[in-house]
Amino acid sequence: MATILFVVKATIRTDREDAFNRWYNEEHVPHVLQFKGLVSARRYKALEGEETYQYMAVYELQDEATYRRFIASEHMKTLRADYDARFGAVSQRARFAYTQVWP
Repeated sequence: MATILFVVKATIRTDREDAFNRWYNEEHVPHVLQFKGLVSARRYKALEGEETYQYMAVYELQDEATYRRFIASEHMKTLRADYDARFGAVSQRARFAYTQVWP
């Protein structure tokens, strides 16, 4: 079974960046990881080559079926609603999903 990477990229207004990072690291990621089948979560900040999004979160899920369950779940709806309530007006974000093709 191939693992799935679910990638969320975001840009946050400078005056909300500290609160965003604190919330993401201390609340959001631990909440995401409660979903059964979610293997790992990592966050990154762009150094170069990215002109739209300054942050990227990469979540690894055990397989495509888990990813599909996660995206359609109440868990995900809650995560999105929390993000939108806290940072929706001061950020931009995009979501991507990738399946492993090699090795």
